[in-house]
Amino acid sequence: MMNQEKFFRKEDLKKPIVLFFIAVYIFALVLVLLNEPKNALTYMGLSVGLLFLCWLVIDLTKKIKVQDIEIKRPGLELIFGLLILIIWDYLPLPKIDFGDKWNIGFIIKKTIIFLGLPFLFLKFRKNSLASMGLTSKDWKKNLRVGFIIFLVLAIPNAFFVGNTGSEILSGKYSSPQVGIGLFLSFIYFFLMAGFSEEFLFRAFIQTRISYLLRSSVSGVLITSLIFGLGHIRGIMQWYPGITVAEAFCRAFFLQTFIGIMLGVLWERTRNLIPCVFVHSGVDGLNNLFSIITKLGL
Repeated sequence: MMNQEKFFRKEDLKKPIVLFFIAVYIFALVLVLLNEPKNALTYMGLSVGLLFLCWLVIDLTKKIKVQDIEIKRPGLELIFGLLILIIWDYLPLPKIDFGDKWNIGFIIKKTIIFLGLPFLFLKFRKNSLASMGLTSKDWKKNLRVGFIIFLVLAIPNAFFVGNTGSEILSGKYSSPQVGIGLFLSFIYFFLMAGFSEEFLFRAFIQTRISYLLRSSVSGVLITSLIFGLGHIRGIMQWYPGITVAEAFCRAFFLQTFIGIMLGVLWERTRNLIPCVFVHSGVDGLNNLFSIITKLGL
């Protein structure tokens, strides 16, 4: 175990990855001003707010000691992780369909691809469970950090990212409906995305990029761009009629910056508990009423 060091230093501003990310931010901001000027302040506010959360994560994790992970062939393992993403996004995988509204077949397939295959590969490579973030050490501290970050995210997420907040305040749903729905929505998105995506993106891909570049900051930014911009296709399906430019901006300012916050959370804890808790909670809150509808509450 090693004590926490300063995550971001002044010299990091000169790193090519940081400069590239700043350039992408300016490009995305220009696109928003040209295509969605009414959303420009919201996107900027959310991105700055998420960076503030990174500072809060760093402050909350000062007393958490992390494991110094040693990877013998990070390049090889990174290639395997990226191949997983290529397989998922571009290969016609067999469809698992149970004919139900809960997408159980999709969850099973995603769990196999995002979690099962990389886990078996890492175990074959003799990586320890602790190096994958699968450890109960300091679980109370890590859960506490995840819970606090989720609470801070909840209000802006409910009111500015989706319509969950306005729906709750409308009185359309009772307190028991919201409470039960939120709990079950959290469980559902834990299975749908939270656990499998955090394992692949943070514990697997980000760890190896950081190790190869010898820079946690570079690992966080590159992985967050892969994670965030990988949502573009999904955004265009979720919001019919949206342009590619609009989908790019939404993915960059929301999913990419959430990815940065989750990436910092991983680097500061090397534990999947807080990352999975925040990821599942955010997805669960965003999709609360679709889950209530499915449940027929």
